[in-house]
Amino acid sequence: MEIGTDLQKLIQVAKMYYQKEMTQEKIAKQLSISRSAVSMMLSEAKNYGIVQIQIKDPYVNNEVLADELCKRFGLRKCIVVPTSVTQERLLLKIVASRAAKFASEIMFSHSSIGIAWGSTCYEFIQEFPQNTDLCDINVVPLIGGSPLVSTEFQLNESVRMYAEKLRGYPLFIYAPGIVDSLQDKKRFLESIYMKTITERWQNLDFAIVGVGQPPENYDDSYKRLSNDCLLEQINKYPEKVVGDLCARRFNIKGEILNCDYNNKLIGIDEKGMKSAKNVLGIATGNNKTFSIIGALNSKLLHYFVTDENTAKYVFEYLDSNTIKALS
Repeated sequence: MEIGTDLQKLIQVAKMYYQKEMTQEKIAKQLSISRSAVSMMLSEAKNYGIVQIQIKDPYVNNEVLADELCKRFGLRKCIVVPTSVTQERLLLKIVASRAAKFASEIMFSHSSIGIAWGSTCYEFIQEFPQNTDLCDINVVPLIGGSPLVSTEFQLNESVRMYAEKLRGYPLFIYAPGIVDSLQDKKRFLESIYMKTITERWQNLDFAIVGVGQPPENYDDSYKRLSNDCLLEQINKYPEKVVGDLCARRFNIKGEILNCDYNNKLIGIDEKGMKSAKNVLGIATGNNKTFSIIGALNSKLLHYFVTDENTAKYVFEYLDSNTIKALS
């Protein structure tokens, strides 16, 4: 085949097959050529470099980005998943799967594991392998019940499912995540059924947490603020909430805020998170850029799993020295 005379045809066929996802049979019919000719042209397109196929294995770590995150934030281990996926739910599933595999390798039997609510932790549980040798593990909810009815916020059920995979024992929490007053919080915490939970919060072997995004981005019925808009607000108001860990809100410096919302939370506190022997954080998406920076600045995470694009967004803002609130 003469590449000069057939270049446009090679490009056309390649686009139809790889971009428009047409079958070889449909391409052959539309171009009035044989299917074998289509197959040959696709092979030629690869041979001449018109088509380059790159496989990004999510179980490979981008060591360069991962090492830089470890150095900057004092992490024991970081995993940056190489993937070109941008669809949020699929991306989360890929990263959660990698986090679950890593966690299964460092966890040990006869231990206590705490887990938070939310889509990240829910996907982590779903992706956690069932064929491990782990057993005799207490699974503890890290926060009270959520008013949201979606499956990923039904923490007691998630705890039950996870304990079943670990051949362990679930501990259930019968208190709301946030209460109306400090008196209500005191009443719940002093109840007999909360005693075992609160004791576990101060003596965890592992904790699995997602990184929550800024409060104004929680409700998808509203337009999310862009990173540039958030940056402007952060620099103007350094104490602004940029995210949460186990629903506890923090600023860009990673400081857990002494605010009414945090004070009314029924969940593991900063002291409990600091005492946990191993804390694994998981987060994806450029909409969580500043949430991730704040979470890593908190020094509460020992391990962190994210994807390449999200890591690059984090470095983009860190390296540009645009976050004046950190100076």
